[in-house]
Amino acid sequence: MIKNYTYPISRTMMMLFFATLIVSCSMLKGPDFTKIQVGMTKEKVVQQLGKPDAVVASKKYQDGILEIYEYGTAQLENAADSTSGYRIYWLYFFNNELQEWGIKRNYSPSDYDGYYEKYRRRH
Repeated sequence: MIKNYTYPISRTMMMLFFATLIVSCSMLKGPDFTKIQVGMTKEKVVQQLGKPDAVVASKKYQDGILEIYEYGTAQLENAADSTSGYRIYWLYFFNNELQEWGIKRNYSPSDYDGYYEKYRRRH
């Protein structure tokens, strides 16, 4: 007698599909910025958010090091019409301490000195 294995295989495939979908959606969510605050060390930030997608910039000055980390996250761009998009956030560190973070700005290497002047006064 030949058995029909179509039902168990299709059921398994559906379960795998939904498991993959759930994992994919959670990965698209991205880091939770409510877990960080100004003054945290880089190590603590990475512990809370995970490894950054990129280190955008790093420059050594006489009195410290300026670094910019980049994290990407899927978020609603316009809550009114529920269009979604991918936002990139930059986190600014001076001497291993988080100074601020926000949505990516256009970056130019000449911006280093402006960020440096802004953050060094806080130390």
